[in-house]
Amino acid sequence: MQQSQFISERIAPEAGAFDPGAMSRGEPALPRTFRWRGQRFEVARVVQSARRMGQDRGDSYVRRHYHDIETTDAVRMSLYFDRNPRDRNARKQWWLYTLTLPDPVIATERLQLRRWTLADRDAFFRMVQDPELMLHLHDFVPMSDAQAQDALEETVRRYSVGYGDWAIVDPQNGDTLGESGLTPMPPDVEMTWMLLPRFQGHGYAFEAAHAVQRYAFETLQLAKLVAHVRPANARSARVAAKLGMRRVRAFTNADGQEMVEYECVNDAR
Repeated sequence: MQQSQFISERIAPEAGAFDPGAMSRGEPALPRTFRWRGQRFEVARVVQSARRMGQDRGDSYVRRHYHDIETTDAVRMSLYFDRNPRDRNARKQWWLYTLTLPDPVIATERLQLRRWTLADRDAFFRMVQDPELMLHLHDFVPMSDAQAQDALEETVRRYSVGYGDWAIVDPQNGDTLGESGLTPMPPDVEMTWMLLPRFQGHGYAFEAAHAVQRYAFETLQLAKLVAHVRPANARSARVAAKLGMRRVRAFTNADGQEMVEYECVNDAR
């Protein structure tokens, strides 16, 4: 289980997002959708709820009603409703108390690979807006904020197929190094990897991609993987070779960009 992060920040329930039901001592029902740090979150399930008695200025009252929830992007959150005992019309606010990111899908000697979530906005934006990293990706230029937001939401949606692109995390300090994973590209599945420049040169890309390759073949039982690499991206070409992938062809993709395709097959099938 990942370690919870203490947040203690207000959230903004969306209009009409509350479960139907009676008010309880001035507390509304749990909001099913809300916004936090510019992201929209939706409650997938309530893990547990509990009231805790409190006291403020000598007035004893039910101060907070906590809800432990899981969002649709697999984030565990603890929410609570806070109100002022002297003025029940003032300071009626919902708060995000703690946040727990998803457990890793894959763990290696030095790394963890886990799902991206909407709570990873800052780390994801840093990655896709890094000029050096994007030199070999996304039209050679960093993504705009709107493009980055769309990419994050699409990354989260794609997990519905059972796999996707995963954040590469250093478990020692929680740093997000980049991403590696699997992208459906019918009729193929593409294996991807990328690292922020300051983390390159330490073997992390191969370590993460090799773990993804094993997961694809041993756990998912995929028959074949492909990788698409820009001709000038020598680092990624070396990773592909080290993974035992063979060069198949050079081609021009739908965006008019020159690419080289590599592939590897599952010999166990």
